[in-house]
Amino acid sequence: MGVYHLMGLGRSPGTVIGPLTYLARRYQRWNEDDQRFFARSGEVRQRKAGEKVGDIQAIVLFTTREVLDGKVPTLEYVENPLGRIGGKKVQGGPMKDVLRKLLRREWPAISGGRETGQIFWCEVDRRDIRITYERVVQVVAALAGVGKEGKEIWVNLTGGNNVTNAALELAAMLSGSVARMYYVQAENEAAEKCVRYTAEDGYWVELPVMPLALGRLSRAIIDLLVQKGPLSLDEMYGILQSQYWDLSRGLTSKEVLREEYLRPLWKQGLIAEAEGGYIVGPQWEVVRPYQEALERAREADRSLEKLAEQERWIEREELSLESK
Repeated sequence: MGVYHLMGLGRSPGTVIGPLTYLARRYQRWNEDDQRFFARSGEVRQRKAGEKVGDIQAIVLFTTREVLDGKVPTLEYVENPLGRIGGKKVQGGPMKDVLRKLLRREWPAISGGRETGQIFWCEVDRRDIRITYERVVQVVAALAGVGKEGKEIWVNLTGGNNVTNAALELAAMLSGSVARMYYVQAENEAAEKCVRYTAEDGYWVELPVMPLALGRLSRAIIDLLVQKGPLSLDEMYGILQSQYWDLSRGLTSKEVLREEYLRPLWKQGLIAEAEGGYIVGPQWEVVRPYQEALERAREADRSLEKLAEQERWIEREELSLESK
């Protein structure tokens, strides 16, 4: 099982090709440090067998209709040698054409021997966080729901604009389904124009995926407060024990409910204390539309391929890869 990389895309092809070439270099070299870098990837049986893991199965790109249609060309870029700044300048062109050419050349080094690679081109609205998030989270839900363990998802926050990257980050935190989040940084302006990575040191920046995913019991508590709040600790404990017994098996006392569930929700502002007990907190109204969009995406229970068949904003492409 390979990795699915989700990325925002602006006008620079280097935001896609740069990290791919960096990962390919480490995948091919495969020294002890590289093996530790990819240690959380792949399946247990692969790692036990000493097989390489971390190969790229698909790339999912989120960008605007103008970029997808080629109305906004790529920026001029530099064909640089791996790990170095400088090289031949290449004029911009339609993004799809430019990326196809570059990916055919660079992807085989980290394709895991696949003869083709999947690209999913996703249209988003760079000025609308809700629309962008809803599309990102449909992709995440589709990948997370495939197979027993789902697909391995990495999120790249280098390309695209703030709206796209905020949507990607929020989807990672709320879903709990993203294995890794990162961005790459160039050392100077000249390096930013290079299509391949220019130096290993300081290039790859790992970001923590801070989980905000609500467990079933926590969500049940919020739903109770929406429907019946305010509720005292005694009232809530009684309702959970009688009506939500399948979720509340670990609630051995009111103290456990207060310390392990209510207090964390209170700290996040998702619930609040008021006269008469607990009520829904102000932060829930901020989180609610994003949480509900995630739940709708999960309920749809569609694979990414099915999503691409049914939705006009996402297009699937099978890219033939050159053999090395």
